[in-house]
Amino acid sequence: MQELSNVIASKYEEIINKIKSFSNEYLNEEYENICVKATETLFFNNEDKLKKGKSFSWAVGIVHAIGTVNNLFDSKEEPYIKAVDLYKEFGVSSSTGSSKSKEVKNLLNLSKENTKWLIEKEKSIQEAAFTVDSEKKVNKEAEKEIFKFDIKEEYLVAQNIIENAWKQKNYKNKAKYAKEALEIYADCSDAYIILSKDSNLNNVQKKELLEKAVQSAKNVLKIDDLEAAPTEIFKLKISELFFGAKYTLAVHLWESGEKEAAIENAIDILKYNEYDNLMVRNLLANWLLIEERYVQLKDLLEKYEKDNSATINYSRVAFLYKTNEIKAAENALRRAYNRNPFVIQYIVKQKRIPSTLPYIARFGSEEEAIRYASLGLEVWKDPKMIQWIKEKKKDFDIIKFS
Repeated sequence: MQELSNVIASKYEEIINKIKSFSNEYLNEEYENICVKATETLFFNNEDKLKKGKSFSWAVGIVHAIGTVNNLFDSKEEPYIKAVDLYKEFGVSSSTGSSKSKEVKNLLNLSKENTKWLIEKEKSIQEAAFTVDSEKKVNKEAEKEIFKFDIKEEYLVAQNIIENAWKQKNYKNKAKYAKEALEIYADCSDAYIILSKDSNLNNVQKKELLEKAVQSAKNVLKIDDLEAAPTEIFKLKISELFFGAKYTLAVHLWESGEKEAAIENAIDILKYNEYDNLMVRNLLANWLLIEERYVQLKDLLEKYEKDNSATINYSRVAFLYKTNEIKAAENALRRAYNRNPFVIQYIVKQKRIPSTLPYIARFGSEEEAIRYASLGLEVWKDPKMIQWIKEKKKDFDIIKFS
């Protein structure tokens, strides 16, 4: 192996030692050799990138990436390990592990077709698949696989009970139905969400129930590892259970002070929920602003550049102002004001947020402004920002009525 620079040599050794230790306990020599080879390739072709990030994050990313193309997370294969257990062994969160895995895949061009990174068994399977595929090329369009998903009858029965639970007016009755649903189907995620509403529980107990809700939804979807799950499954209506549970957990974590974990859960939802019907982007934009995570916020705002919501537009204003791009902030404020002028009344405290929030909020309406204000005013505490908003509003109004 060629020589590494002193700056990164120690990190390389840490990663290799962790991979070997993990392989000895859970994998085999063939897996270990491929992971070591992958590590060497990464270090000698991407040293600058490897300098960033923790050793354990890179180690788990390498093992996960290699494992994904070799069916390591398939319980019918040997060796086998759950992705969640892999992350635990390396001491990283699932979002960190999956994001590093994705980075490794891109850097190494990992795929089933690139047999350089496959164990011998997978190479044989891939070669056989290639032969079969070549023979069927003529009928390719006619033989497209249709994605199918089967659910258990117990699930349907439990969901009917849960529908009744949500209709109840008090917690006691809701909880009664929730427990009944769980007796019929243990992976009824909504039942755990209802039980987490118990005012007698502390934050840790509520968190445990909401984590059960998320895991139950994953069980229903037959998902072990989000990164390896078929993308089609997240387009099914049944996936709303998973996104709803993740959303509820994220909000609870934020309110409990576990802000980093809350943000990670919100990012996960946006990553897999293509249409973001829960409007998680609005929640995340506020959280990233409050935590001053401007790099991630910039990416989010660019992704939703054409979004008409008050939250995204006024979050863009706050972001640009806080990063000293004042001229761009002024242009963004003009755009936001034109789309919803009511928001500024709440920012400058001309109006107060009502005790009961409106349920439906149309773009550009005062109801939308109220909902934004209920979440987003924390980023507008700086008196200089408020004074700047007041002055710019005067300018906009003069132009508007001149």
